[in-house]
Amino acid sequence: LPAGAQALQANEALLREQMAFHIGTLAYLYGYPIVDMARLMHNETHRVEAMQRMYAPVNDFYSFDSLVTPENAGNLRAPNNDTLYYGGWFDLSREPVVVHAPDTHGRYYTLAITDFYSEVSHVGRRTTGTQEKYFALVGPNWHGQLPPYMQAVPVLTPQAWILGRMLVQGAADVGAARDLVRDFWASPLSAFVPGQRPQRQSQEASAKPIDPIGKLEFFGFLNAFLRLHPGEPSEAALMGLFDQIQIGPQSQWKESALDAPTRQGLERAIVTAEALIKASTQSSLRDVRNGWVFPTQLGRFGQDYVLRASVAKGGYANAPEETMYMAKMFDASGQFLQGSKQYHLHLRPEEIPPAGAFWSLIAYDLETANLIPNPLQRYSLGDRTPGLSKNADGSLDIWIQHSQPPEGSNNWLPVGSKPFYLVIRIYEPAPSVFTGTYVPGALLERGTP
Repeated sequence: LPAGAQALQANEALLREQMAFHIGTLAYLYGYPIVDMARLMHNETHRVEAMQRMYAPVNDFYSFDSLVTPENAGNLRAPNNDTLYYGGWFDLSREPVVVHAPDTHGRYYTLAITDFYSEVSHVGRRTTGTQEKYFALVGPNWHGQLPPYMQAVPVLTPQAWILGRMLVQGAADVGAARDLVRDFWASPLSAFVPGQRPQRQSQEASAKPIDPIGKLEFFGFLNAFLRLHPGEPSEAALMGLFDQIQIGPQSQWKESALDAPTRQGLERAIVTAEALIKASTQSSLRDVRNGWVFPTQLGRFGQDYVLRASVAKGGYANAPEETMYMAKMFDASGQFLQGSKQYHLHLRPEEIPPAGAFWSLIAYDLETANLIPNPLQRYSLGDRTPGLSKNADGSLDIWIQHSQPPEGSNNWLPVGSKPFYLVIRIYEPAPSVFTGTYVPGALLERGTP
């Protein structure tokens, strides 16, 4: 080719690569929770492994029959040891899905209803009480009339995930909690009959697990979602950008049709976006009290796409007003908490977590985010721990270490020998948690004054 034509081709290739890189980076950040949830929905509505704990067809519930331990956590990241988990994936693209909740007679439960933007809403004791109820999950494209006894729960996206939590008061209470969990069921509105649990409609489906995160196929999953639900009205300009690289709602993604510059740009975009997400997960949060991080923005992201991607990468959680997750990863010198050291948490009466329901302290392995095996088989310590003893002035001492402390096992939270981190969960947190007036006690290495 003449030199001029070669220069023109090189310029066009550069434009395609740079457009794919810059727009693709933004699309990856935007789409991270969408694609991650599509991955989870596939893997939990198909039988992808023989011993699969989190499985149910679409529009149905699975449930855990026991509290989570290090051996049975399944796909849960940093799970609690306070409640029975139950949940499922729901398709609202054609009609609402009705969810039946039994009367729990005051027992704490919550259903975290999460859309594919990872925005969370809750029904349960805090928001709707504990009497028997019917909730209708209503997607963005349905217009109709619900029966007056049904409570509508609007969902921004055509699919939704529910993760439920049912309080267990101790080993002897698991059976009663399990019976309540098994009385949650769901039905498409067109098949719903009050008081009548539907027969499971679909047969068990086996499939290979999918994991498009970090791969070019990520953009295919994002494109499939956007073709079904083209973003929010305020995101029209963003959708237009995505269409320029064949990812947006007006495009049909086909990986095999990518030219070399576009492919190269998108591959670079994945690397850059993953680095941004990782950096965001490690960035300093603004609300830190006595070394404890208070994540007050969970489940309320709006258009902060980097934050919502980084939260999705670390796992999904209740909204802060339902459960506050106070995290502690570092000691007073800024080093990761170590299982080789011994720690003391002293809580004055005003520093004990102010919970409308209950609270617990849990240690997780830093590398895996799993619960830590220990000889007591104690994976949380809190206000329901049998034998937990307070001091005469109402304060509380908790010993966090690998071996049993001289004070005995009542107030001991065992950890492993490797680095770990701590999370205090406050279920139904008091207003002082959000005003900043509640400050937990400092975690000190044993022997530190």
